[in-house]
Amino acid sequence: MQALSIPGAYVWSRWQPERHLQFNAHLFIRPEGNVAVDPLALDEQDSVKLAELGGLAQIVVTNRDHSREAAALKERFGAQIVTTAAEAQAMPLAVDRTCQDGDEIFSGAFVVALQHQKSAGEFALHLRRERAVLVGDAVIGSPTGALCLLPDEKYADVRSAVLGLRRLLTLQPEVLLVGDGASIYGGATERLSVLLHARLGVEVNRINLDELTFESFVEGGGDYRGSDAEVGWWIGAEKLGYRVVTLPPGAKFCPLHSHALEEELFFVLEGEPSVRTPSGTLKCRRGDFIAFPTGDRGAHQLINQSASDATVLLLGMAHPNEIAFYPDSNKVLLASRQSVILRAEPVLEYYDGE
Repeated sequence: MQALSIPGAYVWSRWQPERHLQFNAHLFIRPEGNVAVDPLALDEQDSVKLAELGGLAQIVVTNRDHSREAAALKERFGAQIVTTAAEAQAMPLAVDRTCQDGDEIFSGAFVVALQHQKSAGEFALHLRRERAVLVGDAVIGSPTGALCLLPDEKYADVRSAVLGLRRLLTLQPEVLLVGDGASIYGGATERLSVLLHARLGVEVNRINLDELTFESFVEGGGDYRGSDAEVGWWIGAEKLGYRVVTLPPGAKFCPLHSHALEEELFFVLEGEPSVRTPSGTLKCRRGDFIAFPTGDRGAHQLINQSASDATVLLLGMAHPNEIAFYPDSNKVLLASRQSVILRAEPVLEYYDGE
Protein backbone atom coordinates (compact mmCIF):
# COMPACT_ATOMS: atom_id res chain seq x y z
CA MET A 1 0.00 0.00 0.00
CA GLN A 2 1.53 3.26 -1.15
CA ALA A 3 0.84 6.78 0.12
CA LEU A 4 -0.16 9.33 -2.52
CA SER A 5 0.70 13.02 -2.71
CA ILE A 6 -2.97 13.71 -1.89
CA PRO A 7 -3.18 14.07 1.90
CA GLY A 8 -4.62 10.99 3.59
CA ALA A 9 -4.80 8.95 0.37
CA TYR A 10 -3.27 5.56 -0.44
CA VAL A 11 -3.35 3.10 -3.33
CA TRP A 12 -2.79 -0.65 -3.60
CA SER A 13 -2.55 -2.40 -6.94
CA ARG A 14 -2.48 -5.81 -8.66
CA TRP A 15 -0.90 -6.48 -12.06
CA GLN A 16 -3.25 -7.93 -14.67
CA PRO A 17 -1.07 -9.82 -17.19
CA GLU A 18 -3.93 -10.51 -19.62
CA ARG A 19 -4.64 -6.76 -19.88
CA HIS A 20 -1.07 -5.53 -19.40
CA LEU A 21 -2.02 -2.97 -16.78
CA GLN A 22 -2.56 -2.51 -13.05
CA PHE A 23 -5.88 -2.67 -11.25
CA ASN A 24 -5.94 -0.08 -8.47
CA ALA A 25 -7.85 0.33 -5.22
CA HIS A 26 -7.79 3.56 -3.25
CA LEU A 27 -8.00 4.29 0.45
CA PHE A 28 -8.89 7.61 2.08
CA ILE A 29 -8.18 8.23 5.75
CA ARG A 30 -10.94 10.21 7.44
CA PRO A 31 -11.62 11.02 11.13
CA GLU A 32 -15.19 9.72 10.77
CA GLY A 33 -13.93 6.43 9.35
CA ASN A 34 -11.68 5.28 6.52
CA VAL A 35 -13.03 4.70 3.01
CA ALA A 36 -11.93 2.22 0.35
CA VAL A 37 -12.92 2.78 -3.28
CA ASP A 38 -13.23 -0.22 -5.64
CA PRO A 39 -11.22 -2.43 -3.26
CA LEU A 40 -8.94 -5.26 -4.33
CA ALA A 41 -7.82 -8.21 -2.21
CA LEU A 42 -5.31 -7.34 0.51
CA ASP A 43 -2.01 -9.15 0.79
CA GLU A 44 -0.41 -9.59 4.20
CA GLN A 45 1.50 -6.30 4.12
CA ASP A 46 -1.55 -4.35 2.94
CA SER A 47 -3.64 -5.93 5.69
CA VAL A 48 -1.14 -4.87 8.35
CA LYS A 49 -0.99 -1.33 6.96
CA LEU A 50 -4.77 -1.00 6.80
CA ALA A 51 -5.06 -2.19 10.41
CA GLU A 52 -2.47 0.42 11.45
CA LEU A 53 -4.49 3.11 9.66
CA GLY A 54 -7.70 2.18 11.48
CA GLY A 55 -9.49 -0.31 9.23
CA LEU A 56 -12.54 0.49 7.07
CA ALA A 57 -15.87 2.14 7.79
CA GLN A 58 -17.11 2.51 4.21
CA ILE A 59 -16.58 0.87 0.82
CA VAL A 60 -17.48 2.86 -2.30
CA VAL A 61 -18.07 1.00 -5.56
CA THR A 62 -18.04 3.21 -8.66
CA ASN A 63 -19.63 0.63 -10.99
CA ARG A 64 -21.02 -2.91 -10.91
CA ASP A 65 -17.83 -4.46 -12.33
CA HIS A 66 -15.68 -2.95 -9.59
CA SER A 67 -17.28 -4.64 -6.60
CA ARG A 68 -14.10 -6.76 -6.55
CA GLU A 69 -13.40 -7.69 -2.90
CA ALA A 70 -16.09 -5.44 -1.41
CA ALA A 71 -18.13 -8.30 0.10
CA ALA A 72 -15.11 -9.91 1.78
CA LEU A 73 -13.87 -6.61 3.21
CA LYS A 74 -17.35 -5.70 4.40
CA GLU A 75 -17.50 -8.96 6.35
CA ARG A 76 -14.00 -8.48 7.73
CA PHE A 77 -14.32 -4.85 8.85
CA GLY A 78 -18.07 -4.34 9.19
CA ALA A 79 -17.91 -1.56 6.61
CA GLN A 80 -20.94 -0.21 4.74
CA ILE A 81 -21.06 -0.64 0.95
CA VAL A 82 -22.19 2.45 -0.99
CA THR A 83 -23.00 2.91 -4.68
CA THR A 84 -25.73 4.42 -6.85
CA ALA A 85 -29.19 2.87 -6.98
CA ALA A 86 -28.77 1.84 -10.62
CA GLU A 87 -25.52 -0.01 -9.90
CA ALA A 88 -26.88 -1.59 -6.71
CA GLN A 89 -29.61 -3.37 -8.67
CA ALA A 90 -27.04 -5.22 -10.80
CA MET A 91 -24.46 -6.09 -8.13
CA PRO A 92 -24.13 -9.59 -6.71
CA LEU A 93 -23.83 -8.28 -3.15
CA ALA A 94 -25.89 -6.40 -0.60
CA VAL A 95 -25.56 -2.60 -0.71
CA ASP A 96 -26.07 -0.70 2.54
CA ARG A 97 -26.59 2.79 1.19
CA THR A 98 -27.11 4.47 -2.18
CA CYS A 99 -25.84 7.85 -3.38
CA GLN A 100 -26.70 10.24 -6.17
CA ASP A 101 -25.12 13.05 -8.17
CA GLY A 102 -23.79 15.86 -5.98
CA ASP A 103 -23.76 13.90 -2.70
CA GLU A 104 -20.75 14.35 -0.43
CA ILE A 105 -20.24 10.61 -0.15
CA PHE A 106 -17.45 11.04 2.41
CA SER A 107 -15.64 14.09 3.72
CA GLY A 108 -14.31 16.11 0.78
CA ALA A 109 -15.48 13.65 -1.93
CA PHE A 110 -18.52 14.41 -4.12
CA VAL A 111 -20.44 12.09 -6.44
CA VAL A 112 -20.25 12.93 -10.16
CA ALA A 113 -22.79 10.98 -12.21
CA LEU A 114 -21.48 9.99 -15.66
CA GLN A 115 -24.04 9.61 -18.41
CA HIS A 116 -24.05 6.98 -21.19
CA GLN A 117 -21.19 4.88 -19.84
CA LYS A 118 -21.07 1.08 -19.93
CA SER A 119 -23.44 0.85 -16.95
CA ALA A 120 -26.31 3.16 -16.11
CA GLY A 121 -25.21 4.29 -12.64
CA GLU A 122 -21.44 4.67 -13.04
CA PHE A 123 -19.98 7.64 -11.22
CA ALA A 124 -16.72 9.39 -10.41
CA LEU A 125 -15.58 11.06 -7.19
CA HIS A 126 -14.53 14.71 -7.15
CA LEU A 127 -11.99 15.67 -4.46
CA ARG A 128 -12.47 19.41 -4.76
CA ARG A 129 -9.77 20.67 -2.41
CA GLU A 130 -7.15 18.50 -4.08
CA ARG A 131 -8.34 19.28 -7.66
CA ALA A 132 -8.53 15.52 -8.16
CA VAL A 133 -11.05 13.13 -9.72
CA LEU A 134 -11.26 9.36 -9.18
CA VAL A 135 -12.83 7.16 -11.87
CA GLY A 136 -13.55 3.44 -12.00
CA ASP A 137 -13.99 2.22 -15.59
CA ALA A 138 -14.94 5.53 -17.22
CA VAL A 139 -11.35 6.24 -18.27
CA ILE A 140 -8.36 3.88 -18.38
CA GLY A 141 -4.80 5.00 -17.62
CA SER A 142 -3.10 3.37 -20.60
CA PRO A 143 -0.52 3.73 -22.01
CA THR A 144 1.24 5.18 -18.98
CA GLY A 145 1.00 8.97 -19.09
CA ALA A 146 -2.02 8.93 -21.41
CA LEU A 147 -5.65 7.84 -21.31
CA CYS A 148 -7.96 5.56 -23.29
CA LEU A 149 -11.51 4.22 -23.17
CA LEU A 150 -12.84 0.72 -22.85
CA PRO A 151 -13.35 -1.22 -26.12
CA ASP A 152 -16.22 0.21 -28.18
CA GLU A 153 -18.36 -2.89 -27.72
CA LYS A 154 -18.68 -2.08 -24.02
CA TYR A 155 -20.90 0.92 -24.83
CA ALA A 156 -24.43 1.07 -26.18
CA ASP A 157 -23.48 4.35 -27.93
CA VAL A 158 -19.80 5.31 -28.11
CA ARG A 159 -20.50 8.87 -29.27
CA SER A 160 -22.82 9.55 -26.32
CA ALA A 161 -20.30 7.97 -23.93
CA VAL A 162 -17.52 10.26 -25.13
CA LEU A 163 -19.72 13.36 -24.90
CA GLY A 164 -20.83 12.29 -21.43
CA LEU A 165 -17.23 12.31 -20.24
CA ARG A 166 -17.06 16.06 -20.86
CA ARG A 167 -18.58 16.32 -17.39
CA LEU A 168 -15.09 15.51 -16.09
CA LEU A 169 -13.65 18.49 -17.99
CA THR A 170 -15.96 20.85 -16.11
CA LEU A 171 -14.23 19.82 -12.87
CA GLN A 172 -10.84 20.97 -14.24
CA PRO A 173 -8.87 18.26 -12.42
CA GLU A 174 -5.11 18.41 -12.05
CA VAL A 175 -5.01 14.79 -10.84
CA LEU A 176 -6.92 11.80 -12.25
CA LEU A 177 -6.92 8.63 -10.15
CA VAL A 178 -7.95 5.58 -12.16
CA GLY A 179 -9.21 2.16 -11.17
CA ASP A 180 -7.45 0.56 -14.15
CA GLY A 181 -4.01 1.55 -15.46
CA ALA A 182 -1.69 4.38 -14.44
CA SER A 183 -3.07 7.49 -12.73
CA ILE A 184 -2.27 11.01 -13.95
CA TYR A 185 -0.68 13.26 -11.32
CA GLY A 186 -0.43 16.49 -13.29
CA GLY A 187 -2.21 18.06 -16.26
CA ALA A 188 -5.19 15.69 -16.08
CA THR A 189 -7.61 18.10 -17.75
CA GLU A 190 -5.35 18.39 -20.78
CA ARG A 191 -5.00 14.58 -21.01
CA LEU A 192 -8.79 14.19 -20.86
CA SER A 193 -9.28 16.82 -23.54
CA VAL A 194 -6.77 15.07 -25.84
CA LEU A 195 -8.56 11.73 -25.34
CA LEU A 196 -12.04 13.07 -26.12
CA HIS A 197 -10.89 15.09 -29.12
CA ALA A 198 -9.07 12.05 -30.52
CA ARG A 199 -12.36 10.12 -30.47
CA LEU A 200 -14.83 12.74 -31.77
CA GLY A 201 -12.79 15.65 -33.10
CA VAL A 202 -14.38 19.09 -33.15
CA GLU A 203 -17.75 17.68 -32.02
CA VAL A 204 -16.50 17.72 -28.41
CA ASN A 205 -16.07 21.50 -28.81
CA ARG A 206 -19.77 22.06 -29.53
CA ILE A 207 -22.68 22.31 -27.16
CA ASN A 208 -26.16 23.70 -27.69
CA LEU A 209 -27.92 26.16 -25.43
CA ASP A 210 -30.64 23.58 -24.76
CA GLU A 211 -28.01 21.08 -23.54
CA LEU A 212 -26.59 23.32 -20.81
CA THR A 213 -27.07 22.53 -17.13
CA PHE A 214 -28.36 25.60 -15.29
CA GLU A 215 -27.92 25.93 -11.54
CA SER A 216 -29.79 28.42 -9.38
CA PHE A 217 -27.92 30.85 -7.15
CA VAL A 218 -28.97 33.29 -4.42
CA GLU A 219 -26.22 35.45 -2.94
CA GLY A 220 -25.60 38.79 -1.29
CA GLY A 221 -28.75 38.75 0.79
CA GLY A 222 -30.91 37.85 -2.21
CA ASP A 223 -30.06 40.79 -4.49
CA TYR A 224 -27.81 38.59 -6.59
CA ARG A 225 -29.92 35.71 -7.86
CA GLY A 226 -30.83 33.77 -10.95
CA SER A 227 -29.47 30.70 -12.72
CA ASP A 228 -26.30 30.18 -14.69
CA ALA A 229 -24.59 27.51 -16.74
CA GLU A 230 -20.93 26.81 -17.43
CA VAL A 231 -20.17 26.59 -21.14
CA GLY A 232 -16.43 26.91 -21.73
CA TRP A 233 -15.18 23.95 -19.70
CA TRP A 234 -17.77 21.64 -21.30
CA ILE A 235 -16.34 22.36 -24.74
CA GLY A 236 -12.63 22.51 -23.93
CA ALA A 237 -12.09 26.28 -23.77
CA GLU A 238 -8.70 27.25 -22.35
CA LYS A 239 -8.03 30.97 -22.78
CA LEU A 240 -11.60 32.27 -22.89
CA GLY A 241 -14.37 31.77 -20.35
CA TYR A 242 -18.01 31.29 -21.42
CA ARG A 243 -21.07 31.34 -19.18
CA VAL A 244 -24.80 31.85 -19.74
CA VAL A 245 -26.83 33.57 -17.02
CA THR A 246 -30.57 34.15 -16.66
CA LEU A 247 -31.69 36.92 -14.29
CA PRO A 248 -35.29 37.33 -13.06
CA PRO A 249 -36.77 40.83 -12.77
CA GLY A 250 -34.98 42.97 -10.18
CA ALA A 251 -31.92 40.71 -9.91
CA LYS A 252 -28.22 41.51 -10.27
CA PHE A 253 -25.20 39.46 -11.35
CA CYS A 254 -21.92 40.39 -9.63
CA PRO A 255 -21.22 43.79 -8.05
CA LEU A 256 -19.98 46.69 -10.18
CA HIS A 257 -16.38 45.83 -11.10
CA SER A 258 -13.58 46.31 -13.61
CA HIS A 259 -10.73 44.05 -14.72
CA ALA A 260 -7.03 44.82 -15.03
CA LEU A 261 -6.21 41.99 -17.46
CA GLU A 262 -9.40 40.30 -18.69
CA GLU A 263 -11.47 41.94 -21.40
CA GLU A 264 -15.13 40.85 -21.45
CA LEU A 265 -18.11 40.83 -23.79
CA PHE A 266 -21.83 40.31 -23.15
CA PHE A 267 -24.28 39.08 -25.80
CA VAL A 268 -28.00 39.33 -25.04
CA LEU A 269 -29.80 36.10 -25.93
CA GLU A 270 -33.26 36.92 -24.56
CA GLY A 271 -34.99 39.77 -22.76
CA GLU A 272 -34.00 43.35 -21.94
CA PRO A 273 -31.22 43.38 -19.33
CA SER A 274 -29.34 46.51 -18.36
CA VAL A 275 -25.66 47.21 -17.81
CA ARG A 276 -24.80 49.61 -15.02
CA THR A 277 -21.53 51.56 -15.39
CA PRO A 278 -19.96 54.51 -13.51
CA SER A 279 -21.19 56.80 -16.32
CA GLY A 280 -24.77 55.52 -16.36
CA THR A 281 -27.03 52.54 -17.02
CA LEU A 282 -27.53 51.16 -20.51
CA LYS A 283 -30.72 49.28 -21.36
CA CYS A 284 -30.05 46.44 -23.81
CA ARG A 285 -32.14 44.22 -26.05
CA ARG A 286 -31.93 40.85 -27.73
CA GLY A 287 -28.96 40.61 -30.10
CA ASP A 288 -26.88 43.34 -28.43
CA PHE A 289 -23.10 42.94 -28.06
CA ILE A 290 -21.57 44.98 -25.22
CA ALA A 291 -17.78 45.18 -24.82
CA PHE A 292 -15.97 45.86 -21.53
CA PRO A 293 -12.31 46.81 -22.06
CA THR A 294 -9.82 46.48 -19.22
CA GLY A 295 -9.38 49.34 -16.76
CA ASP A 296 -11.82 51.80 -15.23
CA ARG A 297 -13.72 52.53 -18.47
CA GLY A 298 -14.78 48.90 -18.63
CA ALA A 299 -16.42 48.78 -15.17
CA HIS A 300 -19.82 47.08 -15.37
CA GLN A 301 -22.64 45.32 -13.55
CA LEU A 302 -25.34 43.19 -15.18
CA ILE A 303 -28.83 43.87 -13.80
CA ASN A 304 -32.41 43.21 -14.87
CA GLN A 305 -34.71 46.21 -14.48
CA SER A 306 -37.32 44.79 -16.86
CA ALA A 307 -40.50 42.87 -16.05
CA SER A 308 -39.31 39.59 -17.65
CA ASP A 309 -36.37 37.22 -17.39
CA ALA A 310 -33.20 38.16 -19.27
CA THR A 311 -30.58 35.71 -20.56
CA VAL A 312 -27.05 36.79 -21.43
CA LEU A 313 -23.89 35.08 -22.70
CA LEU A 314 -20.86 36.25 -20.72
CA LEU A 315 -17.57 35.87 -22.56
CA GLY A 316 -14.18 36.89 -21.22
CA MET A 317 -10.49 36.18 -21.15
CA ALA A 318 -9.29 33.74 -18.49
CA HIS A 319 -6.12 35.08 -16.86
CA PRO A 320 -4.65 33.18 -13.89
CA ASN A 321 -3.36 36.37 -12.22
CA GLU A 322 -6.32 38.68 -12.72
CA ILE A 323 -6.89 41.79 -10.59
CA ALA A 324 -10.43 43.20 -10.27
CA PHE A 325 -11.55 46.47 -8.65
CA TYR A 326 -14.99 47.06 -7.07
CA PRO A 327 -15.77 50.83 -7.03
CA ASP A 328 -18.91 50.64 -4.84
CA SER A 329 -17.12 48.92 -1.95
CA ASN A 330 -13.53 49.98 -2.68
CA LYS A 331 -12.32 46.37 -2.79
CA VAL A 332 -9.58 44.68 -4.82
CA LEU A 333 -9.64 41.00 -5.83
CA LEU A 334 -6.30 39.30 -6.45
CA ALA A 335 -6.89 36.07 -8.34
CA SER A 336 -4.24 33.37 -8.28
CA ARG A 337 -4.37 29.76 -7.04
CA GLN A 338 -6.28 31.13 -4.04
CA SER A 339 -8.22 34.35 -4.59
CA VAL A 340 -7.91 37.12 -2.00
CA ILE A 341 -10.21 40.16 -1.60
CA LEU A 342 -8.79 43.23 0.15
CA ARG A 343 -9.82 46.82 0.82
CA ALA A 344 -8.13 49.24 -1.57
CA GLU A 345 -7.43 51.70 1.26
CA PRO A 346 -5.56 52.76 3.25
CA VAL A 347 -2.75 52.94 0.71
CA LEU A 348 0.50 51.90 2.41
CA GLU A 349 3.95 53.38 1.96
CA TYR A 350 6.51 51.10 0.29
CA TYR A 351 8.45 50.52 3.54
CA ASP A 352 5.39 50.29 5.82
CA GLY A 353 6.02 47.70 8.53
CA GLU A 354 9.63 47.04 7.48
